[in-house]
Formats: sequence, C-alpha cells, structure tokens
Amino acid sequence: MSEPLRIGVLGASRIAGQAIVEPARTTGDRLVAVAARDPSRAKDFASVHGVERVVGSCAELVADPEVDVVHNPLANALHGRTSPPCRPASTS
Repeated sequence: MSEPLRIGVLGASRIAGQAIVEPARTTGDRLVAVAARDPSRAKDFASVHGVERVVGSCAELVADPEVDVVHNPLANALHGRTSPPCRPASTS
C-alpha cells in the first residue's frame, strides 16, 4: 500500500472545503497545510477541516517538503498570480 498523498491547499474558500476535503478523506490522503491571504480564515479552515497546519504564503506552501501536491481552488482570475510559484523549477 502506498503512502498517503500530502496535500497543501491554497486558499480557505468554501469551494476548497467541498472540492478537496471529502475526496482526501475518502482516499486516505492527508491535508497537511493551508495558505490564505487572511491568516485567521486559514486558521478557521484548518480547524474545521482537520488541516494539520497553516502556512503564511503560497511560496511557503510550495517550498514545504511535507507537501506533495498543491490544490488551487481559487477563482480562475487569480491563478496567474498564485500559480507561478507552483511550477516546477526544471520545466523546459
């Protein structure tokens, strides 16, 4: 049996709770970190959904060696600003 996937969540939106929390529970994966513009909202999200910890930024989330994959449920218009740090360093 493989190890659970360690998921980082970018944003503390309602859709994030709907789109990733239940699927992660169903598959046995872990929600290890959440980052949001509003730290108090991130703390609330973590508390409600059982996310292990809150981090301060997308860059910190992506750099976290305990995060295998980042889920970005933010509005499409925000992807350009939030996704660049999520790209692999060795793209060609």
